[in-house]
Amino acid sequence: MMNRICLVSLALLVILADIVVSEASGSRSSVSRFLEDEGGKQTPYTHGEECVPCPGTTGECVIAVKVNFFASETGYYEFEGCEGVNPTLLLTVGRTYHFDQSDKTNWFHLLGFAYEADGAHVGVDELEPGIPVNSTCADTLSCPAPMYFMDGEYQGEYSNIPDLVPIPVNPSDNFGLDAVEPLFFHPLGDWQGYGTMSVYLNYDQEYDQDLFYFCHVHDGMSGRIKLVDSDGQKLNSEDIPELPYSYHEISDFDFECGTYNLTDWKLSTDSDNGPGDMCPSFFVCSEGGVVLSSYATCVEAMNCHMMASMTTTAEGSNSALFCHQMIPHHQNAVNMAKALLHAHPDVITCDTSGPVEEGDDQAWTCVLLNILYSIINDQNYQIMDMKNALSQLGVSEFANCDVSFNGLGAQSTSISNKISKRNLQESASSSTDIVSALDCEPCTGTTGECEIKMKVNLFAGEYGYYEVEGCEGVNPTLHLNIGRTYKFDQSDISNWYHLIGFSYFPDGAHVGVDELEPGIPVNSPCADTLSCPAPMYFMDGEYQGEFSNIPDLVPIPVNASDNFGLGVVEPLFFHPIGDWQGYGTMVAYLNFDLEYDQDLFYFCHLHAGMSGRIKLKDSNGNLLSGDENVPPIEYNYDVVTGHDAECGTFGLNDYQLPNDQCPSRFVCYDLGGTLLDFVKCIDSMDCAMLDGMTTFYGGDGISVESTNDVILFIRQMIPHHQNAVNMAKALLKSGEAVCDTSGPVEEGSNVSVGCLLEPMVRAIIANQNRQIQEMESILETFGIDPKNFQSNCDFTPSAAWKQTGVESDFIIVSIGISAIAFLSGLL
Repeated sequence: MMNRICLVSLALLVILADIVVSEASGSRSSVSRFLEDEGGKQTPYTHGEECVPCPGTTGECVIAVKVNFFASETGYYEFEGCEGVNPTLLLTVGRTYHFDQSDKTNWFHLLGFAYEADGAHVGVDELEPGIPVNSTCADTLSCPAPMYFMDGEYQGEYSNIPDLVPIPVNPSDNFGLDAVEPLFFHPLGDWQGYGTMSVYLNYDQEYDQDLFYFCHVHDGMSGRIKLVDSDGQKLNSEDIPELPYSYHEISDFDFECGTYNLTDWKLSTDSDNGPGDMCPSFFVCSEGGVVLSSYATCVEAMNCHMMASMTTTAEGSNSALFCHQMIPHHQNAVNMAKALLHAHPDVITCDTSGPVEEGDDQAWTCVLLNILYSIINDQNYQIMDMKNALSQLGVSEFANCDVSFNGLGAQSTSISNKISKRNLQESASSSTDIVSALDCEPCTGTTGECEIKMKVNLFAGEYGYYEVEGCEGVNPTLHLNIGRTYKFDQSDISNWYHLIGFSYFPDGAHVGVDELEPGIPVNSPCADTLSCPAPMYFMDGEYQGEFSNIPDLVPIPVNASDNFGLGVVEPLFFHPIGDWQGYGTMVAYLNFDLEYDQDLFYFCHLHAGMSGRIKLKDSNGNLLSGDENVPPIEYNYDVVTGHDAECGTFGLNDYQLPNDQCPSRFVCYDLGGTLLDFVKCIDSMDCAMLDGMTTFYGGDGISVESTNDVILFIRQMIPHHQNAVNMAKALLKSGEAVCDTSGPVEEGSNVSVGCLLEPMVRAIIANQNRQIQEMESILETFGIDPKNFQSNCDFTPSAAWKQTGVESDFIIVSIGISAIAFLSGLL
């Protein structure tokens, strides 16, 4: 808790005020912030209960597998017919077990098997054809191992189940893991579209110790397997090897919320209970007699946990500070997503599965369910990577410092200045080093194919804008010649999640307008022959379609086709960045070979609001649309200046500290250098998030509690995501998150800090920006303007807080050992 210091003399006050905050105070240990709650009642979830699958039967045993997200921080496995979570499975030596992972909760939770808990996560032996225990099976690659199937097809060559797959003539150690494991990281719809994932196991050797099942993606989810003989007798009566950790116990409050580790963070008016001054007095507001739902009460606790945990000491590097901030930030997102799923399981459902075609209408529940699953699974995985990064940096996992929120006061009834602050759109006349929409003619003075190298400047606006090599600024207005072939090269890493498209109006499929496609005409009968101008998408030098209007590149098809490759390459831009790089260079060719008197547009297929203009020129160099910009782009480009330009962020200029809606600081650091610059960026983005996550509940004239809870989730998660994006962009701009390798990473490989963090920060920027737009579209489905911030509420700061940013009887202090010795000598 915040140290209340009796100021016995003016001299002592000066001494304390001058103390440099150099290390975590340790006043709140990792137990209170991140480990399971202590003192709670016995969890409703039982663990480790012995279970015999398919009792009383012989032959192949089919076991349906699920993951219970609510049973721990990352979730635990459930097996059909077994009690509780992570049961101890009693498996008969020589019997075939078929683990069915078709349930969607298995996404990101590929089942593995090992001789010790957590398998590859901790570098211990897994069950593989070449890993023996007490036999010479390694010589013939015939040791017991799982066999991985997808959509009914075996993905390996090894077999020890001849009735399922013949024993290979030439021994092989390929048991299918490498084929299926990367797919568990692909988007949920893609993963479902691949067909049922299942794994067969026949442990056909007697072994006097236990085995373990585990999750290949998340650590800490291992369960025990005890082998039994044909008479049902255990080959090992002891629990050996030991499970190196205890299972999480879920408290009553967390059980009600569907969350983890929030019991100590419930807001309370009782000064002897709850977090005290480590949190504001509220996060969710109500008026007019509206009563907060149970979900809203859970949100207040999780936000308190996050804000108290994001008051950290800066230690060593920008990367360490990023991790110390982002771990509790991610934990909050996971808790918020789990709580919403837990509160309304019958509402937030989706009857469809598999990938969604661009432009298809999706029920808002399907969009939301994908977001929730992605937050839970992906961000829990990123938390593991950040803990790994901190370990490699030689920095402790926790770097807490105490900050008082007392002076923020109660709910304000005024919202007038909140609207102006949150709807801030910087003037286009502001000075900036980044210019937009300047005219540019690629490959000027040349003939033949013109190569255009594309990049995305992630710092030029909220979502980023395109850059074209040889053109000044971002989103240049491209002058393209009728009938000339243009090759848009998207090999640069910044193009991941930013597949370029072409349309007759800004933003293309995002707003349901015509794109350039073989069957979409403008002023000719080309649709009859599927020969209208369209891009042609290539991957790794191979065309992915059939349509062509560039015969020198691809012959015109005999049978007309509207397949121009988009349906193949677009889903790949959602895959993990290493996979995307491994697919080879992505290229789009375009030859607009019809005269057309209006402009075209390039846009991003994944993010709206990134469109740039294309003006067509005839063979004499005349602009076919003249000087008019028709059709218009109905939005102004973002202009990034000042503090945002320095940080690499967006929308933070009004949130630099001091700010009367925020504490005096979030990060404890009083030294100088580049780390101080990064600290100032973090302070402003955390202030913006705190301001953005104080929202009204139930003020939209909607009487359905589940809908109000969804609205609250979105209004909380949008500023939450914006904070994550800003933090990721700031770290990327700092130059610390750099990886000099590309392509997918093999399981168990050593990965540098840079290669842990660069894919992560790029994923946060790209994926969470897309989710922001998806959540805004859900609000629009409810008839709510996502840009109307009258749903936000303010604090009423005390007079002392307004003047200093800190209550007069509190100071932030984290005293090092040398400072304590110095003070004790004085006293």
